[in-house]
Formats: sequence, C-alpha cells, structure tokens
Amino acid sequence: MNIITKINGQIDPSVAVTNYSHDITEDYELSNEKTPWIQQILTELHEQLDPDDVYPAGSMKLSLEITRKKNPFIGDHLVVRAKIDARYHLPCGLTLVPLAQHMLLNVNAAFLHDSHEKMEEYVEATTVYADNEEMELYFYRKGLADINEFIHEQIFLEVPAFPRSETVEEAQE
Repeated sequence: MNIITKINGQIDPSVAVTNYSHDITEDYELSNEKTPWIQQILTELHEQLDPDDVYPAGSMKLSLEITRKKNPFIGDHLVVRAKIDARYHLPCGLTLVPLAQHMLLNVNAAFLHDSHEKMEEYVEATTVYADNEEMELYFYRKGLADINEFIHEQIFLEVPAFPRSETVEEAQE
C-alpha cells in the first residue's frame, strides 16, 4: 500500500534516492515560473525560432509522483510518473512563422541502480517492467536519479521535426 504525502512545489533536477522512503509517494506540482531547470527546457524548445520573431511566452507545468520501491528482480529503484503540459512555439517547416504547440504527455520511468546497466538483460533495453507496468528505463548513479534528463528526453522525443501551419497545408491541397 502506498502512502501519499503533501504536494511539493520544488524539486532539484537530480534527486537522491535515499531521500525517499519505500512505498511512500511524494507528489510535486512544478512550473517553469518557479523551477529553473524546467524553464531551461522551455527555452531550449524555443531555440529554433528567429530571435526577431514575436510570439507569446510559452509555459510548462509538470506533475510528478515519485515512489521508492524494492523488489527481488530489480532491487531498490525509483518509480517516477510524470504529466507534462507544455505550451511553446516552433517555426513552421515551410514558412518559419512561429506556430503555437501544445503537448500533453504522460510518461513513467523506473530508475534502477547503475549496476544493472551492464547486465545482459538491460544492455539494449529501453523499458523495464516495474510497479505492474512497462516503464521507460533509466539508471541512477552515485545515488542520484536525473529527473531532468528523463523529462527532457521524453519531451524532445515528442516534438514534431517539421511542424506545418494549417494554412500552408490547406494551400497545398
């Protein structure tokens, strides 16, 4: 049985696994306004835009649930469940005009001890079965789980390579 604690408003980009008690879920409600590493991700999303372009500021909200678990197969690990709500702009692939983008994304990860990284079953694996479901696989090193790396990677896997304005698509039809 998991115990849920109060909602926290801050978290470092890397967290110490030992800061979490087994089977107790810590909740976090974060935003780019109060969390510098989330603002850095948002800024990176806007890097493709021309500095002279005018567009509304983006925003990113992140809800995290972090639970420390232990089982006989994967040992001591962190389970991180994330809900990402991002509003940002990308240049149109044809006109380069800033296009508003909205990303709603739910992703889950299990952070295993880095000693598992060299084990045959994990060498080429990108997912692992943990907490009764398939999750993205990450490893914690020196007792630290890099939450920033996980969130950054999952966001940029979903960003469209060549977004196109609807007016451009309609003109081509």
